Amino acid sequence: MTSRPLPIDFTAPEASSSSSSSTNWRKVRHAVKVSSAIKETNKADTLAVSSTGTSASAAFARSLVLFTGFLFRRPSKLFRPSRVDTWAGLRQLAISSDQTLSASFIRDLLRRKTGLIAITLTILPPLIVNTTMGFLLFTSHSFFSLSLAKIAFFQKPKHADGELDELHDIARYHAPLTLSGARKDTSARGLSDEEEISLDTLLRGPSIIPNHPTLLSAIAGAGAGLLQGAAFTPVENVVRFLHQSTTSLTSMAAKFLHLPIRNVPQAFGASQPATPVQAIKNLFASETWRKTNSWWTGWRWAVARDALSYSCFFTAFDITRRVGLRVKALFGGSLQPGWHNVLVLDFPSSSSSEDSFSKTETDQPVPVPTKARVAQAATIVTGGVMASILAEFVGRPFRACQRIMYLDTKAQAEAAARYKGGFEPILVGGKGVGGKWEPIIKTFRERGFKPFLQPDKPPVLSTKPIEPLVHRQNRLVRMSKRVGWRLAAVGPWGFGFLVWAWVGGEI
Repeated sequence: MTSRPLPIDFTAPEASSSSSSSTNWRKVRHAVKVSSAIKETNKADTLAVSSTGTSASAAFARSLVLFTGFLFRRPSKLFRPSRVDTWAGLRQLAISSDQTLSASFIRDLLRRKTGLIAITLTILPPLIVNTTMGFLLFTSHSFFSLSLAKIAFFQKPKHADGELDELHDIARYHAPLTLSGARKDTSARGLSDEEEISLDTLLRGPSIIPNHPTLLSAIAGAGAGLLQGAAFTPVENVVRFLHQSTTSLTSMAAKFLHLPIRNVPQAFGASQPATPVQAIKNLFASETWRKTNSWWTGWRWAVARDALSYSCFFTAFDITRRVGLRVKALFGGSLQPGWHNVLVLDFPSSSSSEDSFSKTETDQPVPVPTKARVAQAATIVTGGVMASILAEFVGRPFRACQRIMYLDTKAQAEAAARYKGGFEPILVGGKGVGGKWEPIIKTFRERGFKPFLQPDKPPVLSTKPIEPLVHRQNRLVRMSKRVGWRLAAVGPWGFGFLVWAWVGGEI
């Protein structure tokens, strides 16, 4: 530990004089007390700095702990729906070699010398896109939440003298952290009932539970979804364009890994680009890409889908966090009086909770039991997975409508091109009674709700051995695998979240 210098007037005790001995030892005890007090106020100095190596490792450890705490104090980032499928590249690589994406296929890749590089290059681009979109989503959600919290409708009721009602209490999702990692004063009288919009609050998210928190989360989530839907539309169209050269991409990766490719998909003709780089060159070589509106094709569907999906996601997750606080109190954690919840549990009486609350205003914060933190984390993980599934399910009808309209527009364009070329068009132009929504109405009349509630199917690049394998599996097995891959994407983060709560981290 870092040692503090003893006072200058300190002298070692001598056996010859008992009075000077007691005086000197009194100075020693005073110096130790001063050093302990300084360490309590500045806990960063308690790490060893005896050498450059230990100092660097201690600084790295502190930074890692602070970053982990910062990440886990906004756990909705861990469970948000991904905009680009992270496993799409590996799935296409497996199908191109007549296999299915499974744990055995990944183990086979890792056994190869270049397998780790291929997996990294396959997963890294979707992660970059999802991280960028996630940053935009959560910063915009924080902005809308903090802005709406300033409206009188979402503020706690006050007395005529301007004081907060019910013990002047400000309920919080979590206590804010200082830059050094120490907890700020969480007493109600030491806090403001509003949070200022700053870089810290935009990244960390709001910590004060407002009045009508569920409604506020729904509105803020819808606003964040609007912004992300508009921003993601060009990215989604670029991803769809790059899928045109996915055959050559998977072929190059398979040759790099020395995987056998038995079948060449027949759906791609000779006019397709040879490599993804050639596809990008063909795109930017054309002058029409600057003038066309194809970059924003389907933006209305994307905006509506994201607004509803993320409104449901943030609403469900906000309810989950407040239920987690109640579960934490049920297992012995601190109970925040003065705010209501959708879940009513058997808690201590209001008088005892008020006494404990007033006691924590002057005393040190009561440590939360481990089982209370783990129970709260388990509640948040479960609710986060359910919120993610709900957001994905709500967005399915919009994706289906967007896909139906895209295919109809493409068919109409092909028919018009054939007609101009002097050929009889395959598709007769014109709309029916439903006008521009005729393709959607026709699909609903013919097939009902089923096409609008089915999940998106990944593109199949092989035709031979995969189909019998899929048909041999019953519906329960396929559903179990789908849930398993979903949990595999969330599992490491959820497990880390539970471990963080178990070791004593604040969530």
